[in-house]
Amino acid sequence: MNSNEKGNIGEEFVNEIAYNSFFEFWCYANPKDEYGDKKEICDLLIKFNDNLIIISVKNYEFKNLYSRYFTKTIEKAVNQIYGAERKLLNSNRDIFIKHPKREVERFPKERIKNIYRVIVNLGEGVRFYPFNKDTQDEKFITILDKEAFQTIVQELDTIPDFLEYLKRREELFIDKTVTILPGDENDFSENTTKQFFEYSQKQFNPFERQNILISGTEHDLLATYLKNERHFPDYFYSKKDNAIFVQLDGNWAEFNQSNQVKLKKEHDKNSYFLDQLVKNEVLNNVNENSIELATAIMSFNRFNRRVISNNFLQFFDTYKNLKGNNFARRYADIEGTGIVFAFYSFEMPQEFVNYILDIIIDSFCIYSNYKSKSMILIATTNEFKQFKMCLIKDIVPFSKEKELQIKKDEEFLGLFTNYQEFNITEKEYPDEE
Repeated sequence: MNSNEKGNIGEEFVNEIAYNSFFEFWCYANPKDEYGDKKEICDLLIKFNDNLIIISVKNYEFKNLYSRYFTKTIEKAVNQIYGAERKLLNSNRDIFIKHPKREVERFPKERIKNIYRVIVNLGEGVRFYPFNKDTQDEKFITILDKEAFQTIVQELDTIPDFLEYLKRREELFIDKTVTILPGDENDFSENTTKQFFEYSQKQFNPFERQNILISGTEHDLLATYLKNERHFPDYFYSKKDNAIFVQLDGNWAEFNQSNQVKLKKEHDKNSYFLDQLVKNEVLNNVNENSIELATAIMSFNRFNRRVISNNFLQFFDTYKNLKGNNFARRYADIEGTGIVFAFYSFEMPQEFVNYILDIIIDSFCIYSNYKSKSMILIATTNEFKQFKMCLIKDIVPFSKEKELQIKKDEEFLGLFTNYQEFNITEKEYPDEE
């Protein structure tokens, strides 16, 4: 198998995992400078809101020669990421890229506020590797092996959850030299030990940077982060020692054996209702409004998607047999975004339904005292026959005249005689049943 074939297999592996977790819509596989040199910019680009993830994938076969392997994979990947970032964000001309399923589009560099750089090495049998690297202009790059990337993306299977982990990881390990040893002690042959010693002599300089040696896999580190309420333990942040050895072996296996973790996975199943709603009802007709709405909904992490989905399904179950000219509504604010549920009977005229939904959204703005800066409406009717969804952004207090008119309309319709707000009482990791 030649290097191009191996590279394609590696990229397909990474793309498939990213697509299944983050939705293909926000993933650009092998984007090229369409109106420039036509060259590939990177292996995978994920653009979501004001966040950008630049991913370089290397599938060079490890032949038990660490220095050569690191040169063939990491150094080349570092250069690719550095070049991709410069082209996308520092070019003196507009860069146009193409999503595999859309037309050519201008890359909106002015919108990008947060950049994350990731190298995925797919070579197997590596017993130690650098945990992070810097670009030529000293920007942090996360390095993951094949199993680590697969596990992290499948465990943190929303872009917000994944970005939060990359951010915490970078904040912790920036300006430090970190090496990870993912294998068991017995995996270190005499030859591997010799190469590790040679590598350490070149890389470790406690007078320039703090050095951290991690025994365990990236999975073990992820488990440590999740068990500590999505933060890394305080001992990682110690500044008093020039060198730190951290043993995390077995954390991932122990974490997954916990009943609370098993309950979380079971409770998370309903959260995918929201994912499917976006896929089937919002992105089935792609336009500027549907993209904004899909992005707003997918900006919630997995736990909040569970909260929203559970409450919506309970709400629907309560009113699913509603008939005549009747409707129901419910509201909650989640991290500054108002979630408005509405149910209307199938017999109601569509024009009247649309009129009522506008009043419902405006009324919740007033009665919540404009707590939510944006509102997402999810409305449906009997048997989930028809969804009506929208996003209202940049909400500011209405004029007194408009407030008075809204209150008159809702009084006429009897809208708030039974005002309901759903509360968030769930835990991400439920108590054992």
